[in-house]
Amino acid sequence: MTIEKGGRARKTGMLIAVIALMLILAISIVSCGGKSKSTAGKSEAGLKLPQGMTDKELKAAKNAKDLKSNEAKSESSATQQSAVSRPPANSADLSGARFTVVSALRNASNKKVLLSGQREVTGDYLEVELAIENIGDELVDLTQYSFRLESPGIEADTYSDYYGNVGALGKYISEHTISAILLDYSNLKPVDYKLKIGEKLESVFVFFDLNPLNTARNEGVTKDNTKLIIRKVRGSDYGEDVEIGLAGYPD
Repeated sequence: MTIEKGGRARKTGMLIAVIALMLILAISIVSCGGKSKSTAGKSEAGLKLPQGMTDKELKAAKNAKDLKSNEAKSESSATQQSAVSRPPANSADLSGARFTVVSALRNASNKKVLLSGQREVTGDYLEVELAIENIGDELVDLTQYSFRLESPGIEADTYSDYYGNVGALGKYISEHTISAILLDYSNLKPVDYKLKIGEKLESVFVFFDLNPLNTARNEGVTKDNTKLIIRKVRGSDYGEDVEIGLAGYPD
């Protein structure tokens, strides 16, 4: 009888152990399931998302970031292209005046400087637009300045054959240097103004014939080997001059 009771006790103990083990396994499974649910905070790719953010929100944020980055790159590229395409604004100061070359254009005829009744002639002409500012402490008399063009491709001794001694579009100065008259775009008359202190004059230009004996383009004259020379020919600072290179100015 005692043996029978002992056997029942062992069976009861084993049953309790089995039940306890099953409870432990059940708890473990529940725990794993809860942990699995919490992984909703991770993306399908296995990347951990910020708290409270879904895959869809993360993708939208990434797209917005990429768009902003592309916009910044495009803006930077546009700025660089603008800087490349923008012509220079080379300047030089002489006797209280600041001269800035605004543009330097090649023309296929003298049409830009024709007055009523004058004849249009084809050829090779250089139009140099200027802006002039009085940066000194007294009046600037523009009749005291001479505007010249120098290039190894210019044969200055040929200009008198076509233009005589007037030389409105080219007059001999030295072997490769000619002068021309500063003109006003509004009326094509020679500029004989005096500038007040601080005054800035725009829309004036010098027009040079680069090939007075031929209608063909003078290939010996390029922007890289050509410069505008402004010389003081009267008044204070007589004989002084400044040079402005034309390299980089488009036609």
